[in-house]
Amino acid sequence: MIGAPSNRLLRDCGGNATIMYALLAPVLIFGAAAAIDYGRAAQIHSKLNSIADAAALAAVTPNMLQKSEASAQSAAEEMFTGLANGIQGLSGTTVNVTVTESADPLQRNVTLTYSTSVNTLFAAVIGKPLFPMSGGSNASAQIPPNIDFYVLLDNSPSMALPATTAGVSQMASLTRKQDGGNGCAFACHQASTNNGDSAGNPCSDGSAPTQSGGLYCDVSSHGAQLDNFALARRNNITLRLDELNSGVSTLLQTASATAQSSQFSTPPKYRFAIYSMDSLWQIGLANLMSLTSGPPSSPNYVSQWASASANFGVMEMYSNNNNCANSACSSGTQSPHGDVGTNYDDSLGKLSQATYIPNPGNGTNQPGDTPQEVLFIVTDGVEDEWNGGRVQQAINDLGLAPGGSSGGTNWCTTIKNRGIKIAILYTDYLAVPSNSWYAQWIAPIQSDISPALQACASPGLFYDAAIGSDLGAALSALFAAVTHTGHLIY
Repeated sequence: MIGAPSNRLLRDCGGNATIMYALLAPVLIFGAAAAIDYGRAAQIHSKLNSIADAAALAAVTPNMLQKSEASAQSAAEEMFTGLANGIQGLSGTTVNVTVTESADPLQRNVTLTYSTSVNTLFAAVIGKPLFPMSGGSNASAQIPPNIDFYVLLDNSPSMALPATTAGVSQMASLTRKQDGGNGCAFACHQASTNNGDSAGNPCSDGSAPTQSGGLYCDVSSHGAQLDNFALARRNNITLRLDELNSGVSTLLQTASATAQSSQFSTPPKYRFAIYSMDSLWQIGLANLMSLTSGPPSSPNYVSQWASASANFGVMEMYSNNNNCANSACSSGTQSPHGDVGTNYDDSLGKLSQATYIPNPGNGTNQPGDTPQEVLFIVTDGVEDEWNGGRVQQAINDLGLAPGGSSGGTNWCTTIKNRGIKIAILYTDYLAVPSNSWYAQWIAPIQSDISPALQACASPGLFYDAAIGSDLGAALSALFAAVTHTGHLIY
C-alpha cells in the first residue's frame, strides 16, 4: 500500500480554488480599479467638451460679434480656463482658440481645442499617474444681416381646425348631424349651405332648422343656414387660423424689436411681404401685405399687418360635389373640381420667380449689396390639387395624379437653388379619426408630412408646432434661427 497516501493527496483538490483566487485577486482588483479610473476620466472628458462648447459659443454672442477677433478669442479662452479650473484632478491644461472672419463679412467662425491630463487614482501604482485627453469645439454665427422676409400662410380649410383638443371635441359635438352622426371638427367656410356640410346647423336668425327632418333651414323665413365656420365663431371656438394670425403679429413685433435694438452698432434692416396660400375667393396666391418700405429706425410692418390681417381668413369652399355653387369659384381658371384647395404648385411656383422674390444678396450695408431673401412657410403640409383627379398627399412638389406618373417641378429645390432660404413652421395636422374624410385621405399619409416638409426647408430651419403650441413663440424661434443665432458645428 506504499504510495496510497500520496495518491489520495493528488486526488484531493479542495484547496485549488483558494490558490487560484489568491493568484487572480491582484488582477481582479487592478481591473476594477482601472475601470474606476476610466469611468472617472470619461466623465471629466464629457464635462470638458461641454465647457468647450460653451466657450466657443461665448465668442459668437450678438454682443461679441460687435467686438474684435482678439476680444472674442480672449473671451472664449477665459471662459474655458475658468470653468476647467473648477474640475479637480486636471494637470497641464492648455487651450487654443482661433477666431476667423469668412469671406462673407457677416460670418465669424471659432475653433477651440484643448489638451490636458487627468490624475489617476489607481493606475499610478503601475507607473501610469496621468490619463491624457484632448477635445474641442467649433462654433459659427452671423452678424445680423439685412433680410427681406416673404411669409406664405396656409389658410386652407384644414387650418380651420380648432386650436385645442377641447375645441375639436366641442366642434364635433355641435355638428352631430354631419359626417354620419360623428360630427365635423373642421370649421369650413362654405360657398353654399343647406347641404350635407352644414346639416343640423342653426339658421342665421338663431333658430333651429325645420326642413328635411330638422337638417336644413327655411331660408325664406329664418335666413341662410350657418356654415361650420360661422358656427365656430358663434361659439367662440379659437381656430388654428386665429392663432396663426396673432402669431404673425408676434413675429413682426420680434423683428421690429431686433431692428431697433441698441445691442448692435449697425442694427439689421428687415422688410416683410405676406401672402396666403388660398384667397377667400379663389384658389391661388393672394397678396395680403406687399413688401414693406418703412425706415429701419421705425419699421412699419407691425402696423401694416394690424390692418392687413383683417383680410386673412379661411378659404371659402364650394359645397362637396356641388360644383362651384356661386361666383366665388366661377372663373374659367377655377374649373369645378369639388373641394380642391391647397395648391402648393401654384403658390411656390409663383414665389420661385424673381418678380416675386428677387435674387438675394449678402445682406451687408456695403454699397451695391442687397438683402438676403427668406421664404417663411406656415402650413399643415397637405397639398390638395387637381391633376387628372383630386390629389391629397404630403407636399412633394410633383403633383402626382392618382395612378399616374410623377412630373412637374420641385419648387422647394428650385427656390433654394436661387440662394433663397426656406424656413417652415409645421402646424401639426391634428388627428381626427372620427371624421371619415380624415380617416380615408389624411390618416394614411400623416407620417409622411413632417419628413416632406423637413426636406423642403433649408437645413436647421424647420420647426414642428404640436397642437396647443404657441405659434408666435415658434415663429420667433425660426426668426432667431434665420437671423443671428450662433450655433455649434459638428
